[in-house]
Amino acid sequence: MPETSSVARRYAAGIFHLAQEGNAIDTWRKELATLDQLLQEDVLVAAFRNPAVGVGRRMELAQLLKPELRPETENLLRLLVEHYRTREIHRIRQEFERLADEAAGIVHASVATAIELEADDRKHFEQLLTKKLGQTVTVEFSTDPGIVGGATIQIGDHLVDGTVRTQLARLRQQLLS
Repeated sequence: MPETSSVARRYAAGIFHLAQEGNAIDTWRKELATLDQLLQEDVLVAAFRNPAVGVGRRMELAQLLKPELRPETENLLRLLVEHYRTREIHRIRQEFERLADEAAGIVHASVATAIELEADDRKHFEQLLTKKLGQTVTVEFSTDPGIVGGATIQIGDHLVDGTVRTQLARLRQQLLS
């Protein structure tokens, strides 16, 4: 996942604040998904990347293609178009989702292993992390043959590296020093 920009974080924080005040987090989730999909349309992407297309024309194009949006979401679309930030919508949406999940007590984790885990092992991993953290945990699993054995677990900025590869690297460093 690409790193979230400070622009995306600011927009997402503002939207999240509005969503909390209006008790409309789920509504905003849907609206941001719709807006993200809209701004991925080939016609809009091409027009927004063309410096010859002015802000007024960009807004006209977005208005022509836009689905039914709430006034607040239309204001966000206008801001993104006017400030040339339509490319940030996907990151804004991801950051909003993260903030909403965090407020709901949901933690996202990434687990990388050397081999593909069976469904039972995945479920067991999720249950252990949920128990350990005392929060609901959703886990994204991936494989990396370079790990050799063990796993890495990434939760936010915290990385737990229990891989054979890392243990071998530490052992090598100790032997060399």
